Amino acid sequence: MGFIQDWFGFNGWNELSTRGSIFATIAYRVFFVFGLAAAIIVYSYASGGEDPSLFWIVVVGFLWFLVFQFIVNLIFVNGSR
Repeated sequence: MGFIQDWFGFNGWNELSTRGSIFATIAYRVFFVFGLAAAIIVYSYASGGEDPSLFWIVVVGFLWFLVFQFIVNLIFVNGSR
């Protein structure tokens, strides 16, 4: 679990909340929401313009969550070693 916890866990959010400012926390959450919307729009466009089913929206959302967690942990935890 060490690799998964380091790169996809919530350590980055803990560092952000203790070290970062409120503005940075809000900015990262807004970035997450805009990124999620963009991921769903790109998936919808790539799948031929049809509305995706709820299953695929959840899959795309989960994948975006993993990518976002990786980015946050890269910036706040693993990138500062």
